[in-house]
Amino acid sequence: MSTTWGLIVEETDGTGERKAYAAHVVEHVTGTREQALARLEHVARNHVPQHPMNPSATWLYRTGEGFLLVNKGSMRTYGCRFSVAELLYDSVQAQKEAEARREEQRRAEAEARAARKAAAKAAKRAQQARQGRGWWGGRAH
Repeated sequence: MSTTWGLIVEETDGTGERKAYAAHVVEHVTGTREQALARLEHVARNHVPQHPMNPSATWLYRTGEGFLLVNKGSMRTYGCRFSVAELLYDSVQAQKEAEARREEQRRAEAEARAARKAAAKAAKRAQQARQGRGWWGGRAH
């Protein structure tokens, strides 16, 4: 079974007094951790952070779990942390799987109802034939 990895960036989000440190899943990668890290490096090298708007210097570091992008602005320095994390649970996928199970159950129940209805109809026709009546309910000649 393949492992799914989340490529995550954590950075300063917002402006003015509304700045906050936020994490975002950039994308998911299925494969080995090394493959996920290779993709994460590409993401980190091409990422344009929200802050600072015009960096005077940029440094990209490799860390134990990913990368750290440091951008020096005119007033302060900002960091963006890029990490790779193994996906253990996905509520959206779990919902899709539960809905697929419910749909399969509805389909199976509909097929069972149709089979019961067809069997009842066939039994009724067989009984009418034994009684010498046609499918319309009248006597067969």
